[in-house]
Amino acid sequence: MPDQSPARIADGLHDLARALREGPQLGPEAQNALAELIDELGAAVSTNAAPPAEVVHVAETTALLVKALKQRHETTGLATARDRFEGAVIRAEATAPVTAGVARRVLDALANLGI
Repeated sequence: MPDQSPARIADGLHDLARALREGPQLGPEAQNALAELIDELGAAVSTNAAPPAEVVHVAETTALLVKALKQRHETTGLATARDRFEGAVIRAEATAPVTAGVARRVLDALANLGI
């Protein structure tokens, strides 16, 4: 992400949530639940004055995860995106615990969907 300001990262995450809501790849309830969590992740990011690199990485891997969800027919790509997202969340726990906590809820929601 070229501009790594909290507002710019949050805007990007909100855009991802909007894109997730528009696609038919999951059931409507699951799509809305994940989109709300990604919006919440954007809100958590925007509370940081200067996001650490780990938060930027969480945002980047969130984008990859949403892209993979929209192309759900490729299960290998989805699993890889989920694993990268989880790795980014683990790395962010020490420097951005609130952001990591919200991101963990995204992982829990994915697990509940069998992803």
